[in-house]
Amino acid sequence: MRITDRMTSDRVLYNIQKTITQIAKLHDEISSGSKVRYPSDDAVLATRSSNLDSRLRELQQYERNVNYVQNLVKGYDTSIQQVSELYQRIRELLVQASNGTLTADQRNAISEEIKRIKQQLIQIANTQVGSDYIFAGLDGSKPPVSEDGEIMVKPEALRSRTTMVLGYPLEFGINVKDIFVTDGNQSVFSLIDMTLKALERNDPKFLSDVALAGVNYLEKSVSENLAKVGATQRMVEAAANRIVDLNNFMTEHLSKERDVDITEAVTELSMKQAVLNAALKSAANLLRSTLVDYIS
Repeated sequence: MRITDRMTSDRVLYNIQKTITQIAKLHDEISSGSKVRYPSDDAVLATRSSNLDSRLRELQQYERNVNYVQNLVKGYDTSIQQVSELYQRIRELLVQASNGTLTADQRNAISEEIKRIKQQLIQIANTQVGSDYIFAGLDGSKPPVSEDGEIMVKPEALRSRTTMVLGYPLEFGINVKDIFVTDGNQSVFSLIDMTLKALERNDPKFLSDVALAGVNYLEKSVSENLAKVGATQRMVEAAANRIVDLNNFMTEHLSKERDVDITEAVTELSMKQAVLNAALKSAANLLRSTLVDYIS
């Protein structure tokens, strides 16, 4: 086959343009730090990178969910421990008040302290983490207990909360009924009011039989819910650690898939530039001069 000058020049120009395109692509990779800027660069790699990006965004949302639950669980832990201390103090006062030989002044002093404890319990029941009333169940936008100690949460809202972590539902949460209501469906605030009236009329039998029985149940509920909170804390910590591990693994995997090896890219760029320079020199020697070269 006869090789014409046109064929030679077309081939030389094609190779030069191809090398320039490769050099431009290497410049883009080095400046952006990414092997793939458009799906057309590498459809398979672009798809894998997109999937990993989506998974990382999911992990970020799970991490936010876990952080939210951790904050609430810390609030539960601190609040329930405070409630436990107050219930213990109520018990001590009831045992003391059950002595029928107390004077009116002594009973009044006990009544005043129990009133203050009631106010503290109302404040704890209305504990907020951010704008969320943590003991209000599913209706965390409203305080669960009124200023005078009336529980205002609707029964259907008194359920555990749920959030998604790593694709699985995580139940958590303690509501006002769990630690402020007795087995007879009587609130501790109502029990305290009845106790105060019993102190006024000097009724040690009510204090020892009814009030103490109610406090016993409440203390038992507090212990059970503290254990529940501890178990939730361990689950949340395990989920948080798992999220960190997965995030590190996927970030590293995505970096290997998508990020440019700068050293390798710069070395390849230097080689391509050397090839281009050699190609330009060869083309200058190879391509024949035409009449146009002599027009001045």
